[in-house]
Amino acid sequence: MRIPGNRLEWFALASALGAFALTIAGGFVTQTGSGLGCPDWPLCHGQLIPDLRDPTTAIEWTHRTLAAIVGVLVLLTTVFAWRDRREERRIVYPATMALVLVLVQAILGGATVLSELNPFLVVAHLGFAAAFFALSIITAVFVFSFPRPAIGEK
Repeated sequence: MRIPGNRLEWFALASALGAFALTIAGGFVTQTGSGLGCPDWPLCHGQLIPDLRDPTTAIEWTHRTLAAIVGVLVLLTTVFAWRDRREERRIVYPATMALVLVLVQAILGGATVLSELNPFLVVAHLGFAAAFFALSIITAVFVFSFPRPAIGEK
């Protein structure tokens, strides 16, 4: 794989790597039983930055913080896809769908916590996480596979 050469490539790569890290962090939340480490949403124990001495709080808060960072990366990827590659549907569509799914994931994550880990919502959150991760990968692969034509080329 070559080194990213423009902002869309950088953000698409960062979004895909961030989606991977977020998926791993979500699995860590589940496996450590930390899903209610922050019992409210969108804040954590009523704070933006809670006391992180409790490991379950630290794990859940880290997952949420990573999700916020990834959300910004996906937003920027989508903005630059539309700005720089609007004519390339193979790039714009998966980037846009990844943005939609990251927003769905935020809502599902909040609903999962507020429902005190309703199993249906936990499974839905996991399923949409897989779809979001796949779309992030597809976007990055397509951005690198279908480079922008040089000026003057069509």
